[in-house]
Amino acid sequence: MHLAIRLLATLLPIAYGLVSLAYLLVFFRDDPVKRRLAPRALAGTIILHAGFIGLLTLHFQRVPIATSFESLTALSLALAVVYLVQEKRSGTPYTGFLFVPLVFLCQTLACAFIDLDVVIERQLLQSPVFGLHVATALLGYSGFAVSAIYGLLYIMLYRELRKHRFGIIYERLPSLDTLAGMNWRAAMFGLGMLTLAICAGSLMSLDVYPHFWQDPKVWLSLITWFVYAVCMYSHIAGGWQGTKMAYFTIAGFVLVVFSMLAVNRLFRSFHDFTL
Repeated sequence: MHLAIRLLATLLPIAYGLVSLAYLLVFFRDDPVKRRLAPRALAGTIILHAGFIGLLTLHFQRVPIATSFESLTALSLALAVVYLVQEKRSGTPYTGFLFVPLVFLCQTLACAFIDLDVVIERQLLQSPVFGLHVATALLGYSGFAVSAIYGLLYIMLYRELRKHRFGIIYERLPSLDTLAGMNWRAAMFGLGMLTLAICAGSLMSLDVYPHFWQDPKVWLSLITWFVYAVCMYSHIAGGWQGTKMAYFTIAGFVLVVFSMLAVNRLFRSFHDFTL
């Protein structure tokens, strides 16, 4: 099993790198062959990635998110899945030139530094409720990442149109309305998944960590939830759309990155399972 994990850890960055190249060719050259093959190659790589996560689970005998790089490979998989679903719904592969290289970068870092010899004995990591909490949190954060990137694409196209420049960005990207819809749907998906993650985590922590509400990561997750909830409410009731929504979702994702990475470096948190 150890050999199989190492093999997949080598193959996955290569596979994501090749898929990234295919999506770049789709965007910059509009290669019809790559346009057909890129989504299929991404789907195949996702299946390979899921097998990698499965092997890690069997190897560690727990949910493989105890370290930063274990979480990073799980987040990479979730981001790839959320993007592929969005691509299927929108029918355009031209936005993959930003998403897939991001997955490639995250997975390459994870595969390079993941430690197969780490021993962490926490009964919590074997709980199905914990697995639900982690899966929904990662899907939620992936939804926010997808929303932020669509927001960035919206702003890029909006500025091009305002300057009356009709180059490759105008030719390749979907319309502003389509990008706005992608931005909105991904943010709504992320908010729904984060809601489930918070509920599952709270239910699980009542017995394991009675004072879980004092954890800084819990507070940052609640702040993130509130920010996106305000954003969604402002869109529905206040008519927020366009650049306002785009900037809001980008700012929200910056908060997500901070809550995922920086908080464990700045504060003591029970979410750091290596302690």
